[in-house]
Amino acid sequence: MPRQLAGYPTRHAVPVEPAKNARQTAPFNQNPRYHFNLFKVALLLAAALIYLHHQLYPVKMKNISKTLALWAVCVLFSQIAVAQTQKISLNDGWQFREHEGKTTGRDQWRNATVPGLVHTDLLAYKLIPDPFYRDNENKVQWVSKSEWEYRKTFTADQALLKHKNIDLVFDGLNTLADVYLDGKLILQADNMFRGWRVNIKPGLKAGSHTLDIVFHRIQPEIARLDKLHPGEGAGADTTDALVKLFADKMKQGSYVRKAAYEGGWDWGPNMVTCGIWRPVYLQAWDNDRISDLGIVQTDVTRDAAHIQADVRVIADARTNSVIKLEYSSGVQKGVLTYPITLHAGVNDIPCPINLDHPRLWYPNGYGAQDFYHIKATLLAGNKVADVAATRTGLRSVKLNTERDSLGRKFEFIVNGIPVFAKGANVIPFDHFPTRVTAARYRKFLQPAADAHMNMLRVWGGGYYETQEFYDMCDDLGIMIWQDFMFANATPPSFLKEEVATEVDYQVRRLRNHPCMAVWSGNNEITIFMENGMGVIPDAFKALLDKMKAAFTIKSYTDYMTTFEYLVPNIVSKLSPEMPYTASSPTANFEPQSSTFTSGDRHNYEVWWNNKPIESQADLKDRFVSETGIQGFPDMATIDDFTEAGDRSATSHIMNAHQKNNIVNGNTVIGKIIKTEYKEPADFASFDYLSQLVQARSLDIYAEAMRRRRPFSMGFLYWQLNDSWPVVSWSTMDSYGRPKAALYFAKHFFSPVLISPFEENGNVDVYVVSDQTETKPATLQVRLIDFNGKVLYTKKMDYTVKPLSSNIAFSVSEVELANTKYDPASSFIAVTLTDAKGEALSSNELFFKRPKDLNYVKGAVDASLSKQGDAYVLKLSSPVLAPNVAISFGDRDAWLSDNFVDVLPGEPVYIKVKSDVPFEELQKAMKVTSVNQL
Repeated sequence: MPRQLAGYPTRHAVPVEPAKNARQTAPFNQNPRYHFNLFKVALLLAAALIYLHHQLYPVKMKNISKTLALWAVCVLFSQIAVAQTQKISLNDGWQFREHEGKTTGRDQWRNATVPGLVHTDLLAYKLIPDPFYRDNENKVQWVSKSEWEYRKTFTADQALLKHKNIDLVFDGLNTLADVYLDGKLILQADNMFRGWRVNIKPGLKAGSHTLDIVFHRIQPEIARLDKLHPGEGAGADTTDALVKLFADKMKQGSYVRKAAYEGGWDWGPNMVTCGIWRPVYLQAWDNDRISDLGIVQTDVTRDAAHIQADVRVIADARTNSVIKLEYSSGVQKGVLTYPITLHAGVNDIPCPINLDHPRLWYPNGYGAQDFYHIKATLLAGNKVADVAATRTGLRSVKLNTERDSLGRKFEFIVNGIPVFAKGANVIPFDHFPTRVTAARYRKFLQPAADAHMNMLRVWGGGYYETQEFYDMCDDLGIMIWQDFMFANATPPSFLKEEVATEVDYQVRRLRNHPCMAVWSGNNEITIFMENGMGVIPDAFKALLDKMKAAFTIKSYTDYMTTFEYLVPNIVSKLSPEMPYTASSPTANFEPQSSTFTSGDRHNYEVWWNNKPIESQADLKDRFVSETGIQGFPDMATIDDFTEAGDRSATSHIMNAHQKNNIVNGNTVIGKIIKTEYKEPADFASFDYLSQLVQARSLDIYAEAMRRRRPFSMGFLYWQLNDSWPVVSWSTMDSYGRPKAALYFAKHFFSPVLISPFEENGNVDVYVVSDQTETKPATLQVRLIDFNGKVLYTKKMDYTVKPLSSNIAFSVSEVELANTKYDPASSFIAVTLTDAKGEALSSNELFFKRPKDLNYVKGAVDASLSKQGDAYVLKLSSPVLAPNVAISFGDRDAWLSDNFVDVLPGEPVYIKVKSDVPFEELQKAMKVTSVNQL
């Protein structure tokens, strides 16, 4: 049935409220009501034993037994009133089918998984092929053209019905969903980015009840909204087919509050899905409940912290109550009580907490990640009405955009420390996010932390991540740049109230996570308003110029209303200590020039504008929040989604897994390889070199940004991960296998970086430190030929200065020329060691592109040995072996480093962890280096 026909109530007719923060709600098996039942049984048994003992020993036990029995009864009845709020999971027992399906088999009821999605349910029954394999994406398009129905039954007993309020709560519905209780429509949901709550107590009686949910197609709803609001598309230029295609796609991502990536992106497939994608439960309560517990960190320093617990209470009527607040972090503990008078409705109660010498949370590389556990107990008449608890870390975070002599700064200051933001962007970790487990998050986030990343940007075309994701980032010290879910198109004005509800819901849900560092209004919308801000690639200019010509005053008004007023006002109210930036990228409408630079930048000069990767060393950006070029995934991953005949850069199947279609990405990669390297002999070599050009490109840009500290203060490359097996900008493929670029990141993001660079007729050796302490070190600079002969050497003591970038040593090219070195067969090797002789950083500088270097052929000796619960791999070569890559095929193995330069006569040791037996791992090992190609 179409959603707009008779019988459907006005959308949002049922009052809704954001669901309680999942971090603040006890799991079902920890529900106080069930603890009470066990406690009650124990007390009754104790009372019975006391009675029997009294019968056996009446004189001795008379007074004691009376006392104990009275205590047991008192405690028993006091427990009856404790924790009136009850949460009952409804995740189990769901079934699904095609709604009003005409195809045989699809209309029958089958068991469903909740949380889940229709595609994953269909896969479980093999009703669709694996959409990630070969070109099966095309074979599952029918799924999004159908409507789907989910149902379950549940029982309401007298214990449940005694509660005054019984709420049905969905933490997430994807996306256009009509919810029925016993055949009566109770909710129409149209936003996957928020929770939905309906009081169903009036419709419940003792016995069985049926929930039924119909998920509707997206396109008819967009067409309905388009017709209902013609003013939103006024002036749109539809004369150009490509412009119309682009405009229609952006409309799909803005007219309905649904993850934009599902409809396809330049790294992801087009598979629009639906389902109950977050938990569903009943919450039963009586007079009062805590709906939110937020920790506002108004003033945090190492000496003292003045914070505030904002407790939101929903009350049925006026009553006198008490909020008891408990906090703890290690030995630092405290209890505070706040007598309050509640009124009917929503009560927002600020509860200040003052801490002396608080334990602070620091980003990765700057200190420990300490946490405070805070619990709020609502007492009504000395009885516990509800309890909420959360974990947070105390830190101050500021986004410094002050003017300086070169423009305007863009740097994060955390706990008073100016932090160079090092990291990447993250997209959905699976096209079907309900399959992502905590172990899968760990598979990506731990390597990011190991690569010294301290910030990840959650991109605005996906979805707000799970609590597990943010908890893990809290633990690892990885700050989050959090986009709101608006990508490349301003939401229409008729969604203003829904946008406000969504933003309020998500800020409340996420604000207690110390990893949260900045809220960003949207992805890449402001650049249209700022005349491109110098970042729109040449390939898009004609297209975007036509689209911009269709802009009206309303286009600008809607943008400013949403991202300069509505969204930041909610953020400042709920999380006033958190920075907000309207968009990524944005210069906040300040004109940019060669003498004035501000804001963050998305820089794709190499990928879109055909600039050589070496040119990035000259780019002068304040903060790069996106940049990158593509690299092919690991060959073992390619083998898994292809057949043997598919494995070439130009095959139909490989192009089906290349979504950069405006310019064919595989062709672009091939051109860059030919610029930098000699022609690869086979596909495996092509794959290897594609990873190297990606890694070297990021390395050149990242080192240049770090050398310019403090002018440049952040580098977040695009992107850490993939949502499916694909050729993309990721540095870890969808299987979690690192590409060369992730290993390079471990070096160019090192806390102390040594970076040699040719400039102004010199080789300048920079030492960059993100550390907060001075460090004595030894610097060594050598000029070596590819056979290992040392042509020039310099060794000196050097003091590494904190939070700085300095030229530690400089040698003129004239002086180097006196050694009569050959630039095509020699290189600079620099090392920096600490007082114990341990390496802080090492690096190499080559004078020509790889294809112009005269490498010496020579095999690399790779020796694998067992050491404790891991393996050690020793790599050695009598000649320079550049970018030695170790592969174990499809055997899972973790390597501490890879794609390393093995210098002549200087062994490299790599730690390897794997559950694969030694003999099998050794047999599967393959060694590749540039000089062997």
